[in-house]
Amino acid sequence: MRRLNRKKTLSLVKELDAFPKVPDSYVETSASGGTVSLIAFTTMALLTIMEFSVYQDTWMKYEYEVDKDFSSKLRINIDITVAMKCQYVGADVLDLAETMVASADGLSYEPAVFDLSPQQREWQRMLQLVQSRLQEEHSLQDVIFKSAFKSAATALPPREDDPSLTPDACRIHGHLYVNKVAGNFHITVGKYVLFTS
Repeated sequence: MRRLNRKKTLSLVKELDAFPKVPDSYVETSASGGTVSLIAFTTMALLTIMEFSVYQDTWMKYEYEVDKDFSSKLRINIDITVAMKCQYVGADVLDLAETMVASADGLSYEPAVFDLSPQQREWQRMLQLVQSRLQEEHSLQDVIFKSAFKSAATALPPREDDPSLTPDACRIHGHLYVNKVAGNFHITVGKYVLFTS
């Protein structure tokens, strides 16, 4: 009984074909068809060999250098708009060495309008659209476009609407020099208070 079931199963598997065969009476061989087939197979073989060789030859080179200068500082550039009036906002940096960098040194507090103008809003919408497309697509043309996009100017256009709008925000911009250790940049309600003992 089992042998019969095995034979039936084997014959079913042998007859099963996802690509139905064309009867020999429908097939006509020609020199041009054979030439096209040879060219196609040769091209596929060359492409396969070339892809394999590129795969084997690709390598990554990592280079690093230890920073031996402990005493120098890092410059951090900042340009942030906070939706509060400047008199109520303070900014500082506190690093792991518990050294506080006073914000008065390199930061400027400038009253600003928080909402974007129509032209700035359109620029932001376009920038978000381009960046979302670049995250979704991974083909060669998108990589080329991404490199061209990175080299293009991406700065926010200047405000073109009525300058008589009352400022409802604070633009904090400038630079800070910090130690080469981990730390946190804080924007807080109220100005920083520096305690010394």
